[in-house]
Amino acid sequence: MRRKTKKITENSTAYIIPKKSSLPPMHRQSRSLFKTSASVVGRDREQTLFTLPAYQGNINPFKKVMSKNTAIMGNLLIKLWQKNKDEKGIYTIKNLTEIARIMKTSPQELKVYLLCLAGYQYPVTKINKETRTLSIYSDKLFYIKFNMRFKKGEDEDSFNNDYRTGTDYISFIRDRFVKSVEITPSASIIEGLEGKGLGNVLVDDNFVAFSLGLSDLAYKLFCFSGSNRPTFKIGFRKLTSKKYLNLGKQIYGVYDDKGKRIRAGQGKRRILENIKRAFTELLVKGHLKEWGYNEIKDQFNWVYSDKFIKHKELLSKKDIQAK
Repeated sequence: MRRKTKKITENSTAYIIPKKSSLPPMHRQSRSLFKTSASVVGRDREQTLFTLPAYQGNINPFKKVMSKNTAIMGNLLIKLWQKNKDEKGIYTIKNLTEIARIMKTSPQELKVYLLCLAGYQYPVTKINKETRTLSIYSDKLFYIKFNMRFKKGEDEDSFNNDYRTGTDYISFIRDRFVKSVEITPSASIIEGLEGKGLGNVLVDDNFVAFSLGLSDLAYKLFCFSGSNRPTFKIGFRKLTSKKYLNLGKQIYGVYDDKGKRIRAGQGKRRILENIKRAFTELLVKGHLKEWGYNEIKDQFNWVYSDKFIKHKELLSKKDIQAK
């Protein structure tokens, strides 16, 4: 006697096994933000809004240096904006504590990171090949708006803004509950995420967590290497130039307008050793597969893995199409 078998119709789902992606969750990061972070991350020695708790109305609101965590906050915002932006292209933070937990900091410190990101501008150069036009201008990294609640019994007439933290450019009220923060990346960053301009880099979703565990110099190298091809060579002088890691002041010192040195540098030998340690850190933690330094050529070379940076040269065509 023949056994009857169950016929699977087009609507049947019991025997359908979903295909699992061979790739971990990923998102895109801006190459221009990578290059900016590699250049400007450092220690801010100036007494500005970002190191003082009070409102400063007479200072330059634009930053030339930002902390490592501020830059990583920018990386996190890029990720969250892509996954949570509304129809107007705005990502709204409704719970600062949740974001602070990801950044391993407090909501108060997180607000300072946001101030820094909103207070930094960087130069943008665009070339239109069709019209043979070169455009040079400055743009903000992010457009940020703090939305705060009035206190009980308070209105716009009785509102006191003496507790502002920031500048005329961007500020919040320390003594007020922040209801939400609205985030929009700059137009140039958005264009990069869309594949225009400098383009973007595909990264693992663990990118932010990994970055938080790096030293400042290792993070700068992580961003710089990730903005380039997996196999790369570059001389010490070029790597440390203002355009790349921007370590000239640390090497040679700081000079005034008249050429007089006002702060001594650490010298090439010490900075070279610091860079070597940062490369070793990235090797041990899995970003680099190998690295080397040629003393005769005064040149670094490295090859990075696909653990965090998913460069197209490291992915198969099938994986690229899947993403």
